[in-house]
Amino acid sequence: MRKGSVVALVFGIILLVAGIALVGAGAWLDAPHSAVYHYGHGAFMYSARYTVASPGSGSALSSFGHLSFDAGLVLMVIFAILQINDHKEGKVTAEKARKADISEMKKAKAEAVDAEVHPETENKEN
Repeated sequence: MRKGSVVALVFGIILLVAGIALVGAGAWLDAPHSAVYHYGHGAFMYSARYTVASPGSGSALSSFGHLSFDAGLVLMVIFAILQINDHKEGKVTAEKARKADISEMKKAKAEAVDAEVHPETENKEN
Protein backbone atom coordinates (compact mmCIF):
# COMPACT_ATOMS: atom_id res chain seq x y z
CA MET A 1 0.00 0.00 0.00
CA ARG A 2 1.17 3.48 -0.76
CA LYS A 3 1.44 6.13 1.95
CA GLY A 4 -1.35 8.20 0.44
CA SER A 5 -3.82 5.33 0.57
CA VAL A 6 -2.88 4.49 4.18
CA VAL A 7 -3.33 8.14 5.19
CA ALA A 8 -6.73 8.25 3.47
CA LEU A 9 -7.77 5.06 5.27
CA VAL A 10 -6.69 6.31 8.71
CA PHE A 11 -8.34 9.73 8.32
CA GLY A 12 -11.47 8.09 6.91
CA ILE A 13 -11.81 5.82 9.94
CA ILE A 14 -11.18 8.71 12.34
CA LEU A 15 -13.82 10.87 10.62
CA LEU A 16 -16.38 8.05 10.60
CA VAL A 17 -15.97 7.43 14.33
CA ALA A 18 -15.95 11.16 15.12
CA GLY A 19 -19.09 11.66 13.05
CA ILE A 20 -20.95 8.94 14.92
CA ALA A 21 -19.80 10.34 18.29
CA LEU A 22 -20.77 13.91 17.38
CA VAL A 23 -24.23 12.90 16.18
CA GLY A 24 -24.73 10.95 19.41
CA ALA A 25 -23.61 13.92 21.51
CA GLY A 26 -25.92 16.26 19.58
CA ALA A 27 -28.87 13.92 20.07
CA TRP A 28 -28.09 13.69 23.79
CA LEU A 29 -28.00 17.50 24.08
CA ASP A 30 -31.32 17.86 22.25
CA ALA A 31 -33.05 15.34 24.51
CA PRO A 32 -35.01 16.75 27.45
CA HIS A 33 -33.18 16.41 30.76
CA SER A 34 -34.95 16.13 34.06
CA ALA A 35 -33.78 16.60 37.61
CA VAL A 36 -35.52 15.72 40.87
CA TYR A 37 -34.81 17.75 44.00
CA HIS A 38 -35.93 16.71 47.50
CA TYR A 39 -36.36 19.37 50.17
CA GLY A 40 -37.00 19.07 53.87
CA HIS A 41 -36.60 16.39 56.52
CA GLY A 42 -39.02 14.09 58.24
CA ALA A 43 -42.73 14.79 57.81
CA PHE A 44 -42.28 18.07 55.98
CA MET A 45 -40.66 16.85 52.82
CA TYR A 46 -41.47 17.73 49.28
CA SER A 47 -39.83 17.10 45.98
CA ALA A 48 -39.66 19.08 42.79
CA ARG A 49 -39.03 17.71 39.37
CA TYR A 50 -37.65 19.97 36.70
CA THR A 51 -37.56 19.04 33.07
CA VAL A 52 -35.28 21.14 30.92
CA ALA A 53 -35.86 20.92 27.23
CA SER A 54 -33.43 22.88 25.14
CA PRO A 55 -34.23 22.03 21.55
CA GLY A 56 -31.64 23.08 19.04
CA SER A 57 -28.69 23.15 21.44
CA GLY A 58 -27.23 20.00 19.91
CA SER A 59 -28.14 20.67 16.31
CA ALA A 60 -24.74 22.20 15.56
CA LEU A 61 -23.00 19.10 16.88
CA SER A 62 -25.35 16.87 14.91
CA SER A 63 -24.77 18.83 11.72
CA PHE A 64 -21.02 18.75 12.17
CA GLY A 65 -21.25 15.02 12.94
CA HIS A 66 -23.14 14.39 9.70
CA LEU A 67 -20.53 16.41 7.82
CA SER A 68 -17.66 14.47 9.44
CA PHE A 69 -19.33 11.14 8.70
CA ASP A 70 -19.85 12.10 5.06
CA ALA A 71 -16.21 13.22 4.78
CA GLY A 72 -15.15 9.85 6.20
CA LEU A 73 -17.21 8.05 3.57
CA VAL A 74 -15.65 10.18 0.83
CA LEU A 75 -12.17 9.33 2.13
CA MET A 76 -13.07 5.63 2.08
CA VAL A 77 -14.05 5.98 -1.59
CA ILE A 78 -10.77 7.79 -2.28
CA PHE A 79 -8.91 4.95 -0.49
CA ALA A 80 -10.66 2.39 -2.70
CA ILE A 81 -9.80 4.35 -5.85
CA LEU A 82 -6.16 4.63 -4.78
CA GLN A 83 -6.02 0.90 -4.10
CA ILE A 84 -7.52 0.05 -7.49
CA ASN A 85 -5.10 2.38 -9.28
CA ASP A 86 -2.19 0.96 -7.27
CA HIS A 87 -3.01 -2.55 -8.47
CA LYS A 88 -3.29 -1.35 -12.07
CA GLU A 89 0.09 0.39 -11.85
CA GLY A 90 1.62 -2.73 -10.32
CA LYS A 91 0.26 -4.85 -13.16
CA VAL A 92 1.56 -2.42 -15.78
CA THR A 93 5.00 -2.34 -14.13
CA ALA A 94 5.12 -6.14 -13.93
CA GLU A 95 4.10 -6.43 -17.59
CA LYS A 96 6.83 -3.97 -18.64
CA ALA A 97 9.42 -5.91 -16.62
CA ARG A 98 8.30 -9.19 -18.20
CA LYS A 99 8.53 -7.73 -21.70
CA ALA A 100 11.99 -6.33 -20.92
CA ASP A 101 13.14 -9.75 -19.69
CA ILE A 102 11.82 -11.43 -22.83
CA SER A 103 13.54 -8.90 -25.09
CA GLU A 104 16.82 -9.36 -23.17
CA MET A 105 16.57 -13.13 -23.57
CA LYS A 106 15.93 -12.78 -27.31
CA LYS A 107 18.85 -10.38 -27.63
CA ALA A 108 21.17 -12.71 -25.72
CA LYS A 109 20.08 -15.65 -27.88
CA ALA A 110 20.70 -13.65 -31.07
CA GLU A 111 24.15 -12.55 -29.92
CA ALA A 112 25.22 -16.00 -28.83
CA VAL A 113 28.12 -17.18 -31.01
CA ASP A 114 28.73 -20.62 -29.61
CA ALA A 115 25.50 -22.29 -28.66
CA GLU A 116 26.82 -25.86 -28.67
CA VAL A 117 27.17 -27.85 -25.51
CA HIS A 118 30.65 -29.27 -25.01
CA PRO A 119 31.02 -32.24 -22.73
CA GLU A 120 33.54 -31.83 -19.99
CA THR A 121 36.72 -33.78 -20.60
CA GLU A 122 38.64 -35.26 -17.74
CA ASN A 123 42.29 -34.37 -17.43
CA LYS A 124 44.28 -37.40 -16.39
CA GLU A 125 47.57 -35.98 -15.34
CA ASN A 126 48.79 -38.54 -12.80
